[in-house]
Amino acid sequence: MSGRSAARICWTAAGLSAALGIGGLAADRVGGLGMSATVTSAYPMVWALSISLIGALVVSRQPRNALGWIFTLVGLLITVNFAGSVYAVFTHTAAGGSWPAGLAIAWLTAGWLWIPISALLVVFVPLLFPNGHALSPRWRFPAWFAVAFMVLAGIGNALMPGPLSSIRSISNPMGLVGQAALLTNLENLSLVALLIAVGGAIASLVVRFRRARGQERQQLKWFLYGGILFIVPFLMHGSGIPLQVQDVALALLIPALPISIAIAMLRYRLYDIDLVINKSLVFGALAAFITAVYVAIVAGLGTVVGSAGSANLALSIVATAIVAVAFQPVREQVQRIANRLVYGKRATPYEVMADFSERMAGTLSPDEVLPRMAEATARGVGAKVIRVRLFLPNRSERVVSWPVGTETDHFDRVLPVSYRSDAMGEIAVAKAAGEPITPAEGKLLTDLAAQAGLVMHNVRLTVELQSRLAEISSQAAQLRASRQRIVAAQDEERRRLEETIRRGSEEQLIGIKQALRTAALGLANDPVAATVALERLTAQTTEVLEELRELARGIYPPVLEDEGLAVALRRYLRRMSPPVTFESDAIVRYPSEIEAAIYFCCVEALQGVTSTAAVRVGGHDGGVDFSIIGCESLDGRLQRIEDRVEALGGSVQFDGRRLGGSIPLGAASPAGPA
Repeated sequence: MSGRSAARICWTAAGLSAALGIGGLAADRVGGLGMSATVTSAYPMVWALSISLIGALVVSRQPRNALGWIFTLVGLLITVNFAGSVYAVFTHTAAGGSWPAGLAIAWLTAGWLWIPISALLVVFVPLLFPNGHALSPRWRFPAWFAVAFMVLAGIGNALMPGPLSSIRSISNPMGLVGQAALLTNLENLSLVALLIAVGGAIASLVVRFRRARGQERQQLKWFLYGGILFIVPFLMHGSGIPLQVQDVALALLIPALPISIAIAMLRYRLYDIDLVINKSLVFGALAAFITAVYVAIVAGLGTVVGSAGSANLALSIVATAIVAVAFQPVREQVQRIANRLVYGKRATPYEVMADFSERMAGTLSPDEVLPRMAEATARGVGAKVIRVRLFLPNRSERVVSWPVGTETDHFDRVLPVSYRSDAMGEIAVAKAAGEPITPAEGKLLTDLAAQAGLVMHNVRLTVELQSRLAEISSQAAQLRASRQRIVAAQDEERRRLEETIRRGSEEQLIGIKQALRTAALGLANDPVAATVALERLTAQTTEVLEELRELARGIYPPVLEDEGLAVALRRYLRRMSPPVTFESDAIVRYPSEIEAAIYFCCVEALQGVTSTAAVRVGGHDGGVDFSIIGCESLDGRLQRIEDRVEALGGSVQFDGRRLGGSIPLGAASPAGPA
């Protein structure tokens, strides 16, 4: 059968149910039979019409789901039973039995038609809900016991002699006189079969609920919620509660089961069940509290003071005052209990937002913020794994997970986090297998992501500041070490220079001094020899002077200060062997500390050069660059070169053959033309 044909059949049956129900109610009113005079007697019609509509809707969308057909059949049987009962009573009382088939219809409706209706509702619906199939073949036994119940109860009620069960004014036309004991035993056996069937169906429902995940679990929650509300009016029967209150409860709560079934089967607002249950628990508890206070004070205290039989305005005012004062504390306590019952240890969405704001408002280090953000999000939506990712400006990122150390490749939802249109990071959510993210949880995650934008922005700023501080601290430490090395190098250079002068030039000058004294003494006796000695001393003095000049160049050559970097380097490189080429485009003078640094860097780099080398110096708007090609090994000299350049805020690169460096001008300006 096609889906369209199935839907047409069920809609026709629903229309027939509506016609029979409305017709039966109208006939009851016109005939004055009183079969629907109260809410209690009329609610089956409301239930039948609603369940017929649900059955037609379910079959229209899920033609292979057996529950749709069961709902349609139950609705039709209830209206047939009601309309048939009205017809049978009217025929028996008003028409005097003159209308056709009155007894047959009475036997059918009042005798046993209620039996399949009961079995379908209390056994097959919970057994097959929500997909129309039993859990497994072994869980079909409740259906077989339900069939046994229908057979045994049907035989017992259909053939039991005496008045019909629901129309006591009509005797059973098919009753077997003398077989009442046997038929009673059959009815008792049918009750045993029914209890087993109902117990098995409920057990099946419990097992299905424990195994269910995601959408199916939400459907079962709606069904159980409607079933509990459906039972409440029947529990009120015989409790002493006024009939008016019971009628109101019937009118309000009986439709709860069909409505819940409709939501569950049609999947409309399926995931709002937790909120609905929460509000119902709070409302019911508050109603019970108000009723208990009123009854205890007005009825109980009124009995003690002897005013129970009259309207006591004072006690009513006292009860109202107590309720008004205690209402808010009681409501908060009831709300907490309801939250725990519905959400378990998980906080409500409002509590999640409040807790998240409180956690993030505290002064936390970046290492604490992201883990706490992940934990708050996970607890709020009941997630299995939460991953929080923070994007850093240097294209790196920080990633934390909750629980700590958990990893997963699949996330149900990844929410981008931004602040003023700038991407800050993301929050990834993974729930347990088969448990999707509900719309309420989705909205909560969106709100959390919106709040997390500012938090991540602040964390990123803090991380940037910490990184910058660490960089500055490192540079400061390097600068201190560089200065210490420079001071140590200067001290060592002084000692070396002193030793060189003492062992070299100083000893030579002492020897020249002694030779001059000797020559002066011999000048009168042997002028020729004295003249030769003086010429030799003159040559020695010239050599010592050249040595001193060479030492002076190593400290700070005068030509560097007088004529600039380019001239000083050219004069120094002329004495190099093998020869070193030099190129410079500097047309201005630079601060003396920059020229001295580049000069001595070139001198350091070219020491020990054994092959052709090249030096280039060039200026630009931001500073001065230099490069030396051919310096194959610098050993410890590279550290001294780096210290000189970095002390002026520059940088050095060495690749094993080429040394390059750059020194910024900073606040200094060119000293003048080269």
